[in-house]
Amino acid sequence: MSDIYDIASSGMAAERTQMDVIALNLANAGVPRADGAVFHAQTAVLEQAQPFEASFKSALAVSSDDDFSDLAFGESESAQPSGVEVADVVERPDPPQYRFDPGNPFAARSGAHKGYVALPDVDPIEQMVALVSAGRAYDANVSMLSAAKQMDLETVDIDRSS
Repeated sequence: MSDIYDIASSGMAAERTQMDVIALNLANAGVPRADGAVFHAQTAVLEQAQPFEASFKSALAVSSDDDFSDLAFGESESAQPSGVEVADVVERPDPPQYRFDPGNPFAARSGAHKGYVALPDVDPIEQMVALVSAGRAYDANVSMLSAAKQMDLETVDIDRSS
């Protein structure tokens, strides 16, 4: 069974990654790139982490020819809490926004967007809402970790008094 500390720390790590991606999006909002490419907002895709039992069995299957199929861990794989992990960081395919600024050195010199500067379509308000949400999820994991630590300390105190 996965430890509550592992579950909370995996949630904290995933939310930290989410906050880093949001910070990258906010840093690039409304900023043209010198190479002419347009920044696309990114988002972290989170998924349930693979339980230890499945990881262990797959490691055995790769590293050994022996048959360990009768290996049992007590609980079924789907019943075990296993935390969360970042599956991928993906770019959103939003088209760029165009701002008319013919004096800007990054403005298009010809074509349909002549005189316009291509800017990333990053909504700062949406990103700030996502940042607050990720921060609250991080705080919830910290609270869970703190509560588990307190329960462990109280359990030790009960054992000492017995």
